[in-house]
Amino acid sequence: MAIFSVFFVIVIIGLLILLLSQMVIIVEQGEVKVVESFGKYVKSLDPGLHFLIPILYNVKQRVSLKQIPIQIDPQSVITKDNVIVEIDEAIKYHVTDVRAFVYDNQNSVVSMIQDCQSNLRGIIGKMDLNEVLNGTEEINVALFESVKDITAGYGLSIDRINIGEISVSDEIVNSMNKLITASRDKESLITISEGKKQSVILDSEAKASEMEIDAAARAKQTKIDATARAERIKIDAEAEAQRIQIVTEAEKKRIKEINQAIQESQIDEKMLSYLGIEAFKHVVENNHNTVILPSNLTEIGNIPAIKQVWDATDKK
Repeated sequence: MAIFSVFFVIVIIGLLILLLSQMVIIVEQGEVKVVESFGKYVKSLDPGLHFLIPILYNVKQRVSLKQIPIQIDPQSVITKDNVIVEIDEAIKYHVTDVRAFVYDNQNSVVSMIQDCQSNLRGIIGKMDLNEVLNGTEEINVALFESVKDITAGYGLSIDRINIGEISVSDEIVNSMNKLITASRDKESLITISEGKKQSVILDSEAKASEMEIDAAARAKQTKIDATARAERIKIDAEAEAQRIQIVTEAEKKRIKEINQAIQESQIDEKMLSYLGIEAFKHVVENNHNTVILPSNLTEIGNIPAIKQVWDATDKK
């Protein structure tokens, strides 16, 4: 009987311990726990220590409120120009509405992934391959805008969504490489042609500038030469005028000195006539056919010898 009593006490103590363990609920930071009563949602327990009455209340699920990253497997997508590409996605999300996350959808995360894949197919289907390969940022923004309102109904909020590696078939890669090579060759030819064109333009401009400079230099030199010739002619004219003036002054001086000498020698008219005849005789005796006559022919008659000849002729 005593053994039965001890066993009964032990069972009671065990039940009390189990009951107490069911009553004490500890919620860690960054999560909540959903409480139900006979299958009906009652409330969400925030981080901390809580007590629940067993059987009446129970914890259905622990829900993390932290940001959760998830990698979506690659999926095949057809572009606008009918090229099949494989694209994977990376999503970061967190729970915003615990009740909607647990009760409004059977699996909110799976629904979010499916919506992301579906919207990605729609976005890629409106783009060419080249736009897809060079527009990852635009695709990320468009995909985020298209699913953020949908996932809010699941009690989720997408913080960031990025498409990852974009893979295409080897055949497409080879075709793209050929296209890129042809495009580069075309650009290279265009660059070379533009370079030659610019070189021709620069050469023409240089020649035109050189001709303009030469013409300006020749014009300037011509002007300088003309100015120098004019200056030289002016100087020669001034020198000639000065020379004539000096000669004239010297001649005037000489004549004055001769007249002065004649006046001082007191030679009379008869002596002057004699000297004139002597000078005329020397001229006649000269072999040259040159005859010098006085400027006033009427004065010839004043010469005595010629006057006698003149008078004799007149008498005859």
